[in-house]
Amino acid sequence: ILAGTDVINPCGTGLGQALQLRSDIMKSMPAVGFGNFLLTLLIAAIIGGLVGFFISYVTLRLKQEWYLALVLLVGGEIVRIVVRGMDDLICSHNGISGIAQPFAFIGEARTSAVLFMLLVLAIALIAYWYSEKLIRSPYGRLLKALRENENVTRSLGKRISVARAQIMLIGSVIAAISGVLFAVNLGFVNTNDFVVTLTLDVWVMVVLGGLGNMRGALVGALLITVMDRATAILAIQMNMSGITLEFNYVRFILFGVILLLMLRYRPQGILPEPTLTTTAHDVIQPSQASKASDQ
Repeated sequence: ILAGTDVINPCGTGLGQALQLRSDIMKSMPAVGFGNFLLTLLIAAIIGGLVGFFISYVTLRLKQEWYLALVLLVGGEIVRIVVRGMDDLICSHNGISGIAQPFAFIGEARTSAVLFMLLVLAIALIAYWYSEKLIRSPYGRLLKALRENENVTRSLGKRISVARAQIMLIGSVIAAISGVLFAVNLGFVNTNDFVVTLTLDVWVMVVLGGLGNMRGALVGALLITVMDRATAILAIQMNMSGITLEFNYVRFILFGVILLLMLRYRPQGILPEPTLTTTAHDVIQPSQASKASDQ
């Protein structure tokens, strides 16, 4: 309200007053603080889902998924650069700081951070469970059929455009919620936090772990995150020793080499995509095995 009425400008000198006022409210009114966090998640999910749903219909003419990925990648970068100059919307290059955590009313920073970490873990587990259920459902088999052969899927009477729009909406909702958690965790958000390299890092994680495999995605994310943190620590140690080396470029080279090696020698990833089986398959398979043994 203060920023909207221009009483305190969140990008200007009144930022300290605004942050202090927000902190006091969060500490004295826990329900308001946590409710504000939940409301932010809801609004982000709705906006993200609507944007993804709209983009899916704009890009319906693109038949290959790699073309769609390229359009989304370029489009996201264009939007980031354009929005970066809108000072009234996202504080331009300065970003938005002082984003309070939902457990700020506790007072102790360490305890608040641990509780927020557990909350993020719970949300991640819910997203993982939902994604697994979705993949193993008839709808998930429809998506895999669409990925393998669009023409065959269409010949079976499936509405390709509707399926694309739906999965785009679901993915956008999850991505929007992740963005809120990312901003709240750091307490600061800037357009430079969402550069193309972030998307490429995620792609390396998925390809390394295994496409179409939630467990593979977790393994890939763990390995890449460990490598990223290890190179950052190594860079600090080398700088303290007087050895100057720009490890950001080394990191890009390392991830690129990993991606090329995986695509060349193990395109299925560390954990290959498991074969989906239905209830009918589980019933028919033993009967076929018994017939073969009788013969």
